[in-house]
Amino acid sequence: MAGGKTTFFIMIFLCVVSVFYLMYGGHTKITEKSMYGGHTKRTEKSTLASIITALKQACIFPQVNIFDPEIVKLAGLNKPTLKCDDDFMAEITYIDGMTIRVNESKINDSKGLSHCAYRNITRETYKDYSVVFSQWSANFSKFITLSDEHEFIHVVCYGGKDKNAIVSKAFYSLVPKRKTLETLYKVKQRKREKEFKPLETLNVIGVALDGLPRHQMVRAMPKTYKHLTEKLGSFDFRLHGQIADNTFPNFLGLLSGKHYYSEVVKWWDFKKPEDAFDLIWHDFERAGYRTMYTEDYPIGAGFYWGNRYFLYPQTSYWNRPLELAMLHEPGFIRRKSACAGPRPVSEYQLEYLMRFLDTFPKSPVAGVSFIINLTHDDSTQAATIDEHILNFYNTLEAKGHLQRSVVMFFSDHGQRWGKIRETYNGLVESRNPFLLLSFPPWFLKKYPEIAKILRTNTGRLTSHFDTHQMLLDLMYFKGRQPTPPYRGRNGLSLFTEIPANRTCNDAGIPTSQCLCGQDVRRFLNVHSEQARTLGDALLTAVKKKSDPVKCAEYKLSKLIQVGVLSVPTASADEQKRFLVSRVRLTVEPGGAMFEGTVSLNLNTKQTSVGGNIERLNMYKGDDYDDDGGGNDDDDDDDDDDDDDD
Repeated sequence: MAGGKTTFFIMIFLCVVSVFYLMYGGHTKITEKSMYGGHTKRTEKSTLASIITALKQACIFPQVNIFDPEIVKLAGLNKPTLKCDDDFMAEITYIDGMTIRVNESKINDSKGLSHCAYRNITRETYKDYSVVFSQWSANFSKFITLSDEHEFIHVVCYGGKDKNAIVSKAFYSLVPKRKTLETLYKVKQRKREKEFKPLETLNVIGVALDGLPRHQMVRAMPKTYKHLTEKLGSFDFRLHGQIADNTFPNFLGLLSGKHYYSEVVKWWDFKKPEDAFDLIWHDFERAGYRTMYTEDYPIGAGFYWGNRYFLYPQTSYWNRPLELAMLHEPGFIRRKSACAGPRPVSEYQLEYLMRFLDTFPKSPVAGVSFIINLTHDDSTQAATIDEHILNFYNTLEAKGHLQRSVVMFFSDHGQRWGKIRETYNGLVESRNPFLLLSFPPWFLKKYPEIAKILRTNTGRLTSHFDTHQMLLDLMYFKGRQPTPPYRGRNGLSLFTEIPANRTCNDAGIPTSQCLCGQDVRRFLNVHSEQARTLGDALLTAVKKKSDPVKCAEYKLSKLIQVGVLSVPTASADEQKRFLVSRVRLTVEPGGAMFEGTVSLNLNTKQTSVGGNIERLNMYKGDDYDDDGGGNDDDDDDDDDDDDDD
């Protein structure tokens, strides 16, 4: 009898596994109508172990095909590698250590050379938007040596028939060794080693692309993705979530471990200096690391939108003065901010990061390069720098930096607008930034348990808070043992196994950004009474968020789609009483397209609109994140929901 029961339960178990396998694994194709037309197919292979784990898992992202033919048409995968030197004067100088040299092979392309000169660029004290230029240097025609106080320089060369025409412009970021600070760093490093006895000391390097979702990174950057996952064995965190829909709160979570909407907003507002954020750079500095931060848009990046500012640079090497100088040089930033003179803007960021690593080959460093302009407005532009990022990794490897570093390739948040965002795939991609971590092979071999945990966590729900906790672990690495710095209350280190039953709330991901179980069950007829009620509720909420003085009153242009969501955490009674839907509509004047989550109480007919209403097409003239104190990011569940009759 016992044997019969055992056989029965085994058969039941295998049936469940088989059903799950058909749903989420093998070669079986599942076709479901997408929220906005077309079909999705999933054909990923799965092992029995992963299926059993998934059966227990609390969070499963909506199943969409990254290479859906309709999405591929919109993804810009055939865009050529970005080149900027075909319509701008040649750069005939280059940096060799702390020397500016003239590349004589390029002089003929520049109509002859008379002489060059440079000037130094510095940050005006306490002023985050002002730079000071030195006097021009003595003229030189072959080379000139720089002193240690030079960090950011502007070089101009003259030639032509009258010898006074500008034939070349260039900007450079140097990494000078400051003798006084080097002594201090060595003392801090020795203190760290003696007091905390870390098992390993690794560089921490990050390359970030603004607003690029994981799926688009996989599609548009196949060379980089293949190199990372196949050659370097990088860990691809497939269920990585975001804290909010714009850069500022996501970067704040990554670099401080704090949630803006539930913590920082209690004691800080946008008119105050941002130095009080206690960013992780200060922790690295105390541990004896040299630090660097670089970004390519100095007036609209995550920490600078809306004229926000720091009183002091937050890292030892901070390229903001150079970026401001290039921005204000007439005609230098061009092609929708993708090019700076004859070079891609991203090249400046990666070159600075590489020079930073080259300058301190035997000392610990921590640095992040944030590439903003290229992908923020148009994620299809990622294809144009696939080769650039691949070359950066190849150079890291050739110079031996990969043997000494943990490298993070990541994005701050998903795609916020564009044609892909208007699809069901786009809804998923808007909340799934990418994170790939590369470790030295010797490290993974020496600490196999850490490697196993990282591999497990690639299939678990993670967030920027977890990355922050991992950075703290790396600072004073103790293997599986606790490390000293204050941990905060958000996140779990990626060196700790993330629970399979983790929820968005556990991960610090607000309801409005949560992808767990966000599948569309069915669609309402947009002409039905229920659909009209839900659409009216969203329109009313949009109007409340608009400035009646500056903006004409919005009127409904078209109710595009109403998709009923599955809510796996809701009770059976709640499932019967509430209809939770994702509503999309357009308004006039202006043709703005909005999307939001609206619930309808089927008994009382009352509606509730989630605080996070997204605009899916950009405002004309609005180029960057409206990161202001939560314009449409009231992310703490539904605290600011509107109840409409």
